[in-house]
Amino acid sequence: MSGYYCTTPIYYINGLPHIGHVFTTVLTDVIARFHRMLGDDVFFLTGTDEHGQKAEKAARELGIPPREMADRIAAPFQELWRRLNIANNDFIRTTESRHVEGVQEMFRRAQANGDIYLGDYEGWYCTFDEAFLTEGQLDDGKCPDCHRPVDRIKENSYFFRLSRYQEPLLEHYRQNPDAIVPRSRYNEVISFLESGLRDLSVSRLKLTWGISVPGDPTHVIYVWFDALVNYVTGIGFPGKPELFSRYWPANVHVIGKDILRFHTVYWPAFLLSAGLAVPKKFLVHGWWLKEEEKISKSRGNVVEPNQLIEKFGVDGVRYFLIREAPIESDSNYSFETILKRVNSDLANDLGNLVSRSLTMVQRYSEGIVPEPATDDPPPFRGSLENIVVSLPVSIEEFAFPRLLTAVWQCVNSINRYIVDQQPWNLAKDASQKKKLDTVLYNNCEALRCIAMLVAPVMPDSADRIWKQLGIPRAASAALIEDLQWGGLQPGTRIGDVEPVFPRIEEKEPEAPLQIAEAPKKENVTSHVSIDDFQKIGLKVGEIKSAEKIQGSKKLLKLSVDLGTEVRTVVAGIAEVYSLEELIGRQVIVVTNLKPTRLMGVESNGMVLAASVSGKPVLSAVISPVPNGTPVK
Repeated sequence: MSGYYCTTPIYYINGLPHIGHVFTTVLTDVIARFHRMLGDDVFFLTGTDEHGQKAEKAARELGIPPREMADRIAAPFQELWRRLNIANNDFIRTTESRHVEGVQEMFRRAQANGDIYLGDYEGWYCTFDEAFLTEGQLDDGKCPDCHRPVDRIKENSYFFRLSRYQEPLLEHYRQNPDAIVPRSRYNEVISFLESGLRDLSVSRLKLTWGISVPGDPTHVIYVWFDALVNYVTGIGFPGKPELFSRYWPANVHVIGKDILRFHTVYWPAFLLSAGLAVPKKFLVHGWWLKEEEKISKSRGNVVEPNQLIEKFGVDGVRYFLIREAPIESDSNYSFETILKRVNSDLANDLGNLVSRSLTMVQRYSEGIVPEPATDDPPPFRGSLENIVVSLPVSIEEFAFPRLLTAVWQCVNSINRYIVDQQPWNLAKDASQKKKLDTVLYNNCEALRCIAMLVAPVMPDSADRIWKQLGIPRAASAALIEDLQWGGLQPGTRIGDVEPVFPRIEEKEPEAPLQIAEAPKKENVTSHVSIDDFQKIGLKVGEIKSAEKIQGSKKLLKLSVDLGTEVRTVVAGIAEVYSLEELIGRQVIVVTNLKPTRLMGVESNGMVLAASVSGKPVLSAVISPVPNGTPVK
């Protein structure tokens, strides 16, 4: 059994997880699961990037310590990965002591190798991307990646001799042209290297939230040097050499195209300086677009993952992301596309095939998988076996959309086979019993193989299909040898037949949002007693995050800190308040309303607002008070 190490980037704690994070993580999970199917000893790492100026600034604006903010943001990532059935081996946080130790060791090794020196840095810096930029890299005076204004900084800094590694990196990539996938990204990196490398500032002087430079606590190590080292600290560097040597170098780092330079230039240079091997491969995927714009928090077009899961199910979301996203280009998200994939591919094609095949076994074979005729192979068997033979190549090339397309061609072939063979008519003729048994067996055996082929993408659904086939093992834990035709034993009693992929309703109606209206006339207000008023659970809460709700122009999903808990509250304020101005704002919340679902999101409370000319004006407290303070 060979070691196979794959990673996601570690995600920055400037906000909650969105569909971009989900895609990268699901893609890496699919890679890990396929390699486990091949029998590899897989280690899959993900985590959160928690240091840096941007994190420190965000925490200051919220009035909380950076560590508290890091804890609050890391938890939703971990919970979402559990919900999405992500089978990672570890979750690394850059605030952990094991990581701090590894970063300082990498820095010391670079110093010992003569690659760290003290100097003065003067130039441009993008706080949002935590990136140093040259004058030539600016785009109309702004950061070329996020298009935000940049700061001119001048300060004492430790530098890494990146220029020393220009030729070694060029030689490495020219000798290993498949080290960066797809080819267009490889060409981009070669062009960047050929244009020349400048030494890199790797410390910040006016920063406290980070890992200090060994021997000089006045300097904090540059956040990208810190973050990239997670790939080795997550597998035991430097304290667990046996674990580290078992999995390093990484087989593949899965990254987005916006962090290409940091991973394919800076990271290998840091490793070479420390005397460590460079990663074998970088898989660089494109962005997810919505209406031709990159999906991001800053653009306000975030697709909230939990809302998608509630609507389409975990495996529906996983299937859509992998089927729709070719590695070499950007991918487009739309509600209509995911709805079509789930209803057409999953509910109509595969789900219907499972249901009709197993129902016929119940009806025509007393729920027992029958014995087939060995001399009557089905027409789709050759196609399935070709997929199995080429599976290692598909995995190696990360060609998962192509693989799923081929599997669905087989699904359609099996559905045509059923129509052509007409088992309902064969069942009427006792002389056709052997042919009927063969058709029923072929359908079930094909389903067994198909469930295995899609298990890395849809593990829960694949396991449910095997359970309905009467197979006591999990499809998601099977090995490639199990894909050999004939693995389903005749005489197996099938399980209960249940829908694997229920059809999804085409739209979810938007419920009206209740906003506290100011009375139009003084004399229409009826009196209430103090006892009636005290029945209303009013508390002060602080808005920790705000996201737009897909399909609604008015609704926002708010995370409100009530002191002892954080609640999700839906508020119809999107047309008046921007996401940025809401963060950190204290509002008054009705906390004892019955929960209600609005556009697929469960709202557990109501934010009080007046209505002025039909527009909401949020209630607030004049001076800050502890979150959860009752309003009396």
